Amino acid sequence: MYYIFFAFLDKFFCFLVVKNKKIVYTSYSISKNMPKVDCLTIGSATQDIMFYTDDAVILRNPKDITKQKLIAFEYGAKIAAQSIYFTLGGGAHNAAVAMSKLGLKVGILTAVGTDGIANEIKANLKKYKIDSQLVKVYKGHRSSFSFIVNTGKFKEHVIFTYRGANFIIKISPAELDKVKTNWFYLTSLSGDYWRSNLRTVFSVARRRQIKVAWNPGGSQLRAGYKYLVNFIKNTYVFNVNKDEAIELAVSAGKKTVNIQKLLFLIKSWGAKIVVITDGPRGAYVFDGKKVYHRPALAVEGINTTGAGDSFGSTFVWGLIKGKSIDFALQAAIANSNHVITAVGAQIGLLSRREINKIIKMK
Repeated sequence: MYYIFFAFLDKFFCFLVVKNKKIVYTSYSISKNMPKVDCLTIGSATQDIMFYTDDAVILRNPKDITKQKLIAFEYGAKIAAQSIYFTLGGGAHNAAVAMSKLGLKVGILTAVGTDGIANEIKANLKKYKIDSQLVKVYKGHRSSFSFIVNTGKFKEHVIFTYRGANFIIKISPAELDKVKTNWFYLTSLSGDYWRSNLRTVFSVARRRQIKVAWNPGGSQLRAGYKYLVNFIKNTYVFNVNKDEAIELAVSAGKKTVNIQKLLFLIKSWGAKIVVITDGPRGAYVFDGKKVYHRPALAVEGINTTGAGDSFGSTFVWGLIKGKSIDFALQAAIANSNHVITAVGAQIGLLSRREINKIIKMK
């Protein structure tokens, strides 16, 4: 026997179908009073465990241009930490906090479990006034967390990630249609439904003429050029680091490590603006007419985690505010170079006023 339940809970309408005491179908919708936001960030929210050690060895690996540097530890050794911290992170979470600190109204679509990490993430979203109506809570699941090893002169890192609730997130067109915005900021997608989620995001964006800024994750990059090209051609800002750009080029049968060739190649796939970051060497932008470059600032970094999220979200903030590409690039460099001076992906993020002081803009 089937049982159907309806419930109206604050801003949510819930619909459940139960058979033999088991839920066989569930759906919900969000009230129509969701406020307009300047940007909706889509992706993960995590707790990050920051592990600093000098016991690692950085190895060069010239035989594989997609893995040019490796971090190694002695097999069977006990690795000592100089320090360890618990912070918050995740691509969508970091981007939302960065944009909020810069003065934008931001919403986030992410997933959490029912644990202490979820409570910390929710409290942080509230702190930064980020609309959390599209935060999906999966009962009985853990929230995402990452173990991040920081080492080397520039405190480069390797991230070990447990996706948790974000592994099972499923995004529907109806959810995205509740959001009043002109921009989606799409970060890494993972799990069983990442392909359908990607299709949903771009389908809604095309239908509603929403601009997509996309910083793809590992699952997307491994899918390669043939799978991604139809999405890239509908992307307004396509943002990757140099290693990721090389990986994409190899998947398209093009072996090159030259930044300008990588910019031109990816631009030929149809993105409006292509961004490639290159760590301490700065960042490059190509809009089809001009290649822009800004070097990194002379700062003493203690942590590179979140630099990419800070850069990408700040660059898009500049475009949302109607500024030039050069303005957006300078601001992005300033914010990403400052975030690495503090532990974690969010503590060192700048406000608009602080960025203006650094790059001396009016």
